[in-house]
Amino acid sequence: MQYFRILLVQLALTCLLALLLMLKDFVTAYSALIGGLLYLMPAGWFSLRVLVKNTAQTPREILANMYISETGKVLLAVALFSLVFMLVEPLNAGALFVTYILLQVTGWYLQLKLNQRFLKL
Repeated sequence: MQYFRILLVQLALTCLLALLLMLKDFVTAYSALIGGLLYLMPAGWFSLRVLVKNTAQTPREILANMYISETGKVLLAVALFSLVFMLVEPLNAGALFVTYILLQVTGWYLQLKLNQRFLKL
């Protein structure tokens, strides 16, 4: 499954970025790691729900499952962000958000790159 390969690449990128940021300071490094996990956990949950545990049969059920899964993904992300900002201190918010956004953009790029049929349109 391509989507799981993308998640693995993003996990590796997160770990590499956190290791490189250890050279700057520990707070920035773990903030980047948390930012990556804040992206990967809801994305992984969504992919498991839609791609692996999908028992929908009709197009209507498939679409309903997609909407429910995406809503759950967003709610999970909001809950995780809230918990991090309430419980983790000190936190480098810049590193957290930069890593989160980097993984989002990386996911878009890899999905387009790995699926060549979209590039032919």
